[in-house]
Amino acid sequence: KLGTRFTLTGIDEEFRAGAGFISRPGIARAALTQRVSFFGKKGSFLEAWNTDLALDGTWKYAAFFGEGGVQDKKLHINNNATWRGGWKTGASVLIESFGYDSDLYADYALEGGRPGESLPFVGVPTLQNLDFVLSLTTPEFKHFSGYINALWGKDENFYEWSSADIAYVTVQLDWRPTEKLRMNGTYNLQQFKRRSDGSLVGRRQIPRLKLEYQATRAIFGRVIVQYDAQYQDDLRDDSRTERPIHIFSSDTGAYEPALSQRRNGLRLDVLFAWQPTPGTVFFAGYGSTMSEPDAFALKDLSRSKDGFFVKFSYLFRL
Repeated sequence: KLGTRFTLTGIDEEFRAGAGFISRPGIARAALTQRVSFFGKKGSFLEAWNTDLALDGTWKYAAFFGEGGVQDKKLHINNNATWRGGWKTGASVLIESFGYDSDLYADYALEGGRPGESLPFVGVPTLQNLDFVLSLTTPEFKHFSGYINALWGKDENFYEWSSADIAYVTVQLDWRPTEKLRMNGTYNLQQFKRRSDGSLVGRRQIPRLKLEYQATRAIFGRVIVQYDAQYQDDLRDDSRTERPIHIFSSDTGAYEPALSQRRNGLRLDVLFAWQPTPGTVFFAGYGSTMSEPDAFALKDLSRSKDGFFVKFSYLFRL
């Protein structure tokens, strides 16, 4: 009924992984999670309920035993329930405080009053967050299953280091109309709106459809279609001066205005596989990447990359 988990990690600023990937060096992190579980009687409507309280702190690596104190503080209250028939629900409240990290904005500057003038970018010391999370998972029905997760509230606008109204949504649907055919559809949304005026600063939408067909034990086909629509507004010092933000460009060696960007891409991947016996295989595939100026218009697509591949192997038995 009770569970406790404590983790402590630290990665030096100069650490370089010989193999693998480190997402963010130069930090130390401590986290404590206390879980309480309740279990219903056999056949009851509520089968299990888990509540956990998570405390999480992040320090600059040198500040963990030195000066500077904790940079990011998180208090998460999570609830997850399993209901009769395999239904699952979740609800969370996320209370956070994020401290300004000048290293992450070392390439940022502000537009000055005179042509060519750049002023230092200095973010507000902390951003206070309050988010809410709801989730629903269906049982594994014979032909269908699904999942939805939604997070919304006040959170960081990392583009400009200010507060934003955010929305993170994930939807997944699996459909199995026959034993041979499977379809999987997902949709992911990340959206950031400035709390100062409600304007959109960034949005990313990724719908994805995967179709699989197992014709025989040895013959398999798969088609994947994914669209990636990204938008970023002109960046400005939203939390302080409202001056336009400039970002240092290694290509030009100068600070360039952070102007609005749109990237809309459609990706198609097709695979045919034949595996009659272990060791004997034939694969043939095709992939295409296309782009267009307007999101989801599907009218002015221009092909930017194509790829073909074939693989064949045969196992000789002696």
